[in-house]
Order: sequence, then structure tokens, then C-alpha cells
Amino acid sequence: MEACCPPEVLSSLFKTHKMLAKTFCRKKKTGSLEQFYPNEKLSQNGPPSPNYRLLKLKADVTRKYSRGDEPRSQQFLPNDQLKELVTKDTVLLALQETTIEQQYHEDLASWVLQRGMRLFLILVLLTQGSAEQLSSLRQLKSDGVNDDVLPLGFSTTNEPFYGYSLAPAPAEHARKFHSFKTWDDNDLVLFEGCQWKFLAPVFGASNKFRHHINIEQPLPFMNLSKKPEKGILGETVYGEIHPAHMDSRCLSALGKNHPGLQGIPVFIKLVQHSDNLKSLFDIDTGKFTAAHPIIPTHRIRPIAAYKRSGDDFVIFQWVDGDSPSK
Repeated sequence: MEACCPPEVLSSLFKTHKMLAKTFCRKKKTGSLEQFYPNEKLSQNGPPSPNYRLLKLKADVTRKYSRGDEPRSQQFLPNDQLKELVTKDTVLLALQETTIEQQYHEDLASWVLQRGMRLFLILVLLTQGSAEQLSSLRQLKSDGVNDDVLPLGFSTTNEPFYGYSLAPAPAEHARKFHSFKTWDDNDLVLFEGCQWKFLAPVFGASNKFRHHINIEQPLPFMNLSKKPEKGILGETVYGEIHPAHMDSRCLSALGKNHPGLQGIPVFIKLVQHSDNLKSLFDIDTGKFTAAHPIIPTHRIRPIAAYKRSGDDFVIFQWVDGDSPSK
């Protein structure tokens, strides 16, 4: 079975948590990455393996991953797969393999469908053999942890140890989640890495044009051109956006909301000072502030912009006629 986090990401995470590992007084697991990601196999003969349902759901999740076609080539779960994987029956069956009392299962399942689909799947991915973390779902819910506060970071200071939201809302940054204080260090590292697979951005919303993308956050691009093309807009890369990561209203406006669509064709432009794009275009709102000296603005349809590792990018469609490389 494929591990839920690439080895290079784990390596980076372990370095980041070196201080954390030293400050914790809890007992730690030792060993290689193979121990964290054993080659789990569902029992084919004899009685079912411990956590059989959780391991099967974990396998189903990893099979649904898409791999973003970008330099880091990070895996992500397309948004349209969430409702397929997380149904009420699926949650109820999974909770039967936890230590959470039966009387809480129905309410927890309803809450997961409303506010915790991603959190639920992250906890499922942490299942290793007979060990599981889904039993912490009720405590995490009581502590205020849900999909809205993802992604999470974890303190590297002395105890009391806590998690905190990396989400952009200022109010959430001040919140501390102490329900993680009893977690094993290795599970914290795995949680921090696995969460990004469920956080690929959705582009094209009318109320949010510019996005700030974490370096660990996968981008839902596919079939990118091998190298940038030079044209009247400077250097651009051609590719497609996974349709599950385009706002539904934007898809309708583009006439791309029919079923079976594999990708939305777009151009992605790195904003450079030499392009003078910022003098013509507001990168925060997606509005043109002045006419382009060569291209009529009605031929360029901005979709979104994002900032990553200090660089700004604009995603747009070229409307009617030739591409901007002409």
C-alpha cells in the first residue's frame, strides 16, 4: 500500500520536529519509516485483521489520490471524492472499531458529514495495524478541531503542548487545541504531513481571487507543458485544473460544468517585474486597471492568482483565437 506521505516530506517534517521530539516527555516509538508505514495487508484467510474496516477505508482513500502535475508533484484527494468516501454508513462502521462509546456514534457521524470529513479521513490514514487514532475524534470535536481550522501546526515549546490553526482567519490563530497533548510524537508528524492531501485549493470563487499557498499544499494542476512559452504576456505555462477544484459558479460561467469533464484548460503566468503586469492588472481582485497595449482585455479571462514561496502567479483562460504565445 502506498504511504500517505512521500518520504521527502517526512524527512523534512522530522527535521522540523527535532526540537519537538526533545521537549516531549512522552514515550516515543523508534525505528525506520517502514515501521510507521508498514506494508499493511487485509487478512485474506482466517479472522479479519484488527481495524479491518479502517485499513480497508485507508486503502480506498489512497487509491483515489490524484498527483498534481507541478514541480513537487504532490498527491491530493480531489474534492469530489470526499462525499463518495465519507458517507454516514462508512463513518458508523469505522467508529465501531474505536473505543468511542456506541451512544455517541450517531451524533459524531452527523457532525463528520457537516464539519469533519477531512479530519475524519486524516485520522483514518493514521491507522497502522492494530493502532488507530480515530478514537480521538470525539475529543478533537469537543476541543473545537474541525475542517475549518485545518491546516494545523503544533507547538515546539515546553508542555502544555498544543496544536493551533494555520488557517488565514485571525480569530483561529489565537486558538490552542490541547487535545493533542497525549499524542505520540510520530502520530503528530504524520498528521501534519497527511493533512495537506485534503487541502488542495479551489480556484475561481467570486469572493476570493488571490490565494496564499503553503509550500506543502498541493496544487490541482494536470498536464502542464514541459517548459514556459514566451509570448506577448511574457512566460506562461499551459495546463489544466482538476474540475473538482474549480468553483461551481465559475465552471458554469465558463460553460465547463458538464459531467465527465477531465480538466479545465488554463494558462499559468509567473508575474515578473519585466512584464509590467501589475501596472495593468490588480492581482488581488482580478480586475484590469488599464488597457493592455496589444491584447484586448476581453480576450483574457482571469480565474485566480496565488502566491507561493514569494512568487506571484496568475491563472487565466485565453478567450477566442490564438494562445498568448502568439
